[in-house]
Amino acid sequence: MSINQIRARLDEILHFMQPHWEFVNCHMVSYLTEKHWQKYVPAELKLEVPDVESVQSCIESVFWNSEVDKEVDAGRFVGFKRFLARCDQQRLDKCHDVLTPIEVLNKTLDLDKNVEQNLSIKEFMSKKKRHEVEITAALVDRLIQSVSKHNNNQDVFVVDAGDGKGYLSSRLALQYGHRVLGIDAQKLNTENALKRNRKLQRVWNGLVKRAELEQQGVTPKRRGNKAAAEMDLPTQTVEKPTEQETLYKTAAVFITPDINIAQLLQHQFPEANDASSFCLTGLHTCGNLAATCLRVFNENPQCKLICNIGCCYHLLQEEYAMPEYFANETISALQTAPGFPMSKFLRDKRIALGRNARMLATQSLERVTDERSAMNISLFYRALLEVLICENASDLKQKVQVGKIRKFTNFSNYIEFCYKKIAPHNANLQWRAEVVDGVQQQYAADEHYMHLFYLLRMCFAQVLESLILLDRLLYLEELGYEKSYLVAVFDAVISPRRFGIIALKSADR
Repeated sequence: MSINQIRARLDEILHFMQPHWEFVNCHMVSYLTEKHWQKYVPAELKLEVPDVESVQSCIESVFWNSEVDKEVDAGRFVGFKRFLARCDQQRLDKCHDVLTPIEVLNKTLDLDKNVEQNLSIKEFMSKKKRHEVEITAALVDRLIQSVSKHNNNQDVFVVDAGDGKGYLSSRLALQYGHRVLGIDAQKLNTENALKRNRKLQRVWNGLVKRAELEQQGVTPKRRGNKAAAEMDLPTQTVEKPTEQETLYKTAAVFITPDINIAQLLQHQFPEANDASSFCLTGLHTCGNLAATCLRVFNENPQCKLICNIGCCYHLLQEEYAMPEYFANETISALQTAPGFPMSKFLRDKRIALGRNARMLATQSLERVTDERSAMNISLFYRALLEVLICENASDLKQKVQVGKIRKFTNFSNYIEFCYKKIAPHNANLQWRAEVVDGVQQQYAADEHYMHLFYLLRMCFAQVLESLILLDRLLYLEELGYEKSYLVAVFDAVISPRRFGIIALKSADR
């Protein structure tokens, strides 16, 4: 992989996206009022689905890949299949010239492949989080061992950015014995993370024993229907901090590029000093934090290694996009640098994504197609609501925030919940039952077309993610970090935000 390869790939993606920026930045709320199907769907695709029946067949054949319809639809929906194939070629999975397989990473960095990776602790975490934590912790441990081995067995601390509940930090401390400083902007998070770690540590030996037995095909018995912390497991009384507890510390600090990590480490670990090396990691660092971590890696000579897996692209602040609304103004005010673009290459081009495009980048077509998930009906209902607003309260067009409404039985019931939120903005607003029913009947067929539109738009999700992550990789390469890699870390269906940025500093940096 070279700088020129990354730039070429970015140029290819930008060329592909050029006709579609309005498409990916349209708002599903305005699907009906702004006539998105007519405006954004290519003409050849519209011709392939002239009626509701063909729309349903297209979804089954193209997106659900239904075995039943394969023979019947073999020669149909050629345009849709071609469109999906073009999107697919821009995904990171297909960027073999810039994406590093984990096997290649292991070989390139001489990572120890024999390190225990299969210890599955089922308690205290969801299946998704367990998948992420186990893989990330094992990867970080192998990376640290490699760095230490090539630096005269130097000790390396771990700094977990955006520590949250301490899932990753606890695993790195308890299973692998690393000294970990978890940093989170919210003090409540750091306090709860420490409480969770103490609870986990009291039953850790028993959890390990249970996991080892399950690996051997033995299912340990439980006593009744007790919570995980009260299982029939060996425990130990902890009257004073144990060695394992002192391995994990926390700090409530908002991370900026100029943060003094060395000072924080010294405050928490007496054995640390100004020259102490550390690994900066983060499991699903939110929004700008992922970009900030790359800057921290560059600004701190003591940071020898970074392993960062980002998420929440919609919370990124862009340098060249139009001013955008951020719900958390406090966090927004603390940001000292935009999160996109980072590379000089894209900054010179003044590339802007837009908030709706970044929202789209967080979606997962793999998960939707694997589960055959239908579009949430609330999305269609919200589009119908926008029709009512435009017809009866045009001053509120695209301004109403109804939030997530989960418990409703039908469209009329949905409108009742929404009306309570809208009425304060327009005291004269009234919708008779027959008007509500009439709108739903008028646009009944559009629900099916909107579902297909939703799936078609989602095809751009990983194309946009490719832009964001390749920009970060190029940023590191432009700074001269030759050992920088973009790696698929997780299973795409279990954890859609699965790509990690890994970089190591050479001994002379």
